[in-house]
Amino acid sequence: EVDKWAPATAADLPSAVQSLNAFRAADTAEAQALIAGDLQVRWDLLADAAKGPLVWKAIARQMGPQALRMNLNTLLRHDVFKNEKGKTDNVMIEYVASRIADSDAIRRSRQFPYQFLAAYLNAADEVPHKIKSALHDAAEIACGNIPQLPAPVIIGLDTSGSMAMSVTGRTVTGSGGRGRASKMRCVDVAALFAAAILRRNPDSVVVPFDTRAYQAKIDPSDSILSLSARLSKYGGGGTDVSLPLVEANKRYAKRAFAGIVLVSDNESWITNGRPSFHTSPFTRPTSTLAEWGKFKKTQRGHGIADPKLVCIDIAPYGKTQAPDRQDILNIGGFSDAVFNVVSSFLESDTNRFVREVEDVEL
Repeated sequence: EVDKWAPATAADLPSAVQSLNAFRAADTAEAQALIAGDLQVRWDLLADAAKGPLVWKAIARQMGPQALRMNLNTLLRHDVFKNEKGKTDNVMIEYVASRIADSDAIRRSRQFPYQFLAAYLNAADEVPHKIKSALHDAAEIACGNIPQLPAPVIIGLDTSGSMAMSVTGRTVTGSGGRGRASKMRCVDVAALFAAAILRRNPDSVVVPFDTRAYQAKIDPSDSILSLSARLSKYGGGGTDVSLPLVEANKRYAKRAFAGIVLVSDNESWITNGRPSFHTSPFTRPTSTLAEWGKFKKTQRGHGIADPKLVCIDIAPYGKTQAPDRQDILNIGGFSDAVFNVVSSFLESDTNRFVREVEDVEL
């Protein structure tokens, strides 16, 4: 209702709004591309009216590194990586790859490798190899944002059969259900966490396990995403979460560790332990807790005054073999915030730990 605002007219609108209106009203892709080149607005305000690949190339140059990473398949679908003749557009490919792997931008934004693994797993096969390589490079750079732990840790990596399930659970169908399962599996998340901690804290040890513990072969030349993929291929059987602690007490008893981090989905348990005089008649201590007691005693002999156990349950079901207490932390689900929460807990920095938890957006 323009008359309502007289004497103001459309010409009195901010220049960005006028340009956006002109972009949407433009008759040709060439006109839109010229306007988009100078238009400083969110790229998604341009997307619905874009007239073809030429305009989408201009939009891509408006996107920040994170928007590019999250919309690779969208750019592919709109032929951003092809020229007017349908051939490969090396200029645009180089531009997108360089923006994704911009080391300064990654450090400033404090991105972690998880985001780049998600982009890599979800990228269509047709996304150019150079861009996929940029995701590998970006994940390596992002490892620098992961906190260094106070001492090495042992990481128990659950590679049982249930870990092949999507991190978002099974696809919901019928009864109004919608959506689809993520390509990111629980084992992918667990392996990435292990690989990232290992990259930043190289003296740590990764123990893949299902109903047996495996000796992980770590190639220092592997990229973080390749290492994650390698670790995710172990196992496939049931779940015995006590095994990494058993290995720690047998194979690594002569080494000092800040603690143990178990990454699992808690889907099944092989051992539950035997009754103890220290528990009520209605509870049964687990093998995990029994082995944890041995580990703490050994580590105190190495001068580690307060070793910690962290249980990351990627798909929490409300059960655990190691209930929370001063030396044990259970974390349900997974996000980039987990790295800082684990670091704070291992450092026994109560104030920082509380701040990290409070900073997590729900």
